[in-house]
Amino acid sequence: MFCSGRQGLRRSLVTSDATATSVAEERVALYRERVLDAAEREFARVGYADARMPDVAREAGLSLATVYKTFAGKAEIWDELQGSRMAGLLEAVAAATAGRVGLERLLAGVGSTASYLMERPDYLAMSLRVGTAWASAEGVGVQRTVWSDGLRTIEEGYAAAARAGDVAPLRPAVAAGLVVSALQVWLSDWLRSGQDRPAADVVTELVDHLERSLRS
Repeated sequence: MFCSGRQGLRRSLVTSDATATSVAEERVALYRERVLDAAEREFARVGYADARMPDVAREAGLSLATVYKTFAGKAEIWDELQGSRMAGLLEAVAAATAGRVGLERLLAGVGSTASYLMERPDYLAMSLRVGTAWASAEGVGVQRTVWSDGLRTIEEGYAAAARAGDVAPLRPAVAAGLVVSALQVWLSDWLRSGQDRPAADVVTELVDHLERSLRS
C-alpha cells in the first residue's frame, strides 16, 4: 500500500507538471499571436523602419518586457510575420492553380495572390510601405528571399506558358517583372483609394489586363 501511495503521488506530480507546462505553452502561444497581430498593424501604420517596440507592446496590450521575452526584437517579428503569411499565400496559390496549365495557370496564381493580399490589408500595407518595387526582389529580412522565390515562380510559369504557345515571346524575367509591377500598382491603388471597390472587381480587372498584355 505504501508503494502504491508513492506511485500515486508520483503520477499526480507528473500530471501536475504536464498541466503547468501546457498552460505555460498556451500562454506563450497567445502572447506570440497578440504580438504578431499588433506588429502587423503597426508595420502597416508606420512601416518597418519607423516601428517601435514600445508601440507594438501598447498595441498588443502587453508590457514591453513581455514582448521582449516573446521575441528578440522587431526583426524577428517581421521575419515570422513574413514566413507565416507567405506560407498561407503559397497554399492559396497551390489551390487556385491545381489542374491548370499555361497562361491560365499563371493568371490564376496572380489572381489568388491579389485576393489573398486584399483579404489581409494590414499585411498588404506593411509590404507596400517597404518602399521598393516588388519586381526588384528587394525587401527587409526574409522578405527578400520570399520575393525572390515569388519572382522565380512567375518566371517559371511564364516560360511554361511560352512553351505552350499561350504568351508573347518575352524573356521570362521581363514578363515576371511586368506581372509583379502590375500587381503592385493595382493593389496600391485599391489601398490608397480606401478599398473603394470589391476585391473581386480588382482581381478581374488586373487579370484581364495581364491576359491582354501577355497573350501571344
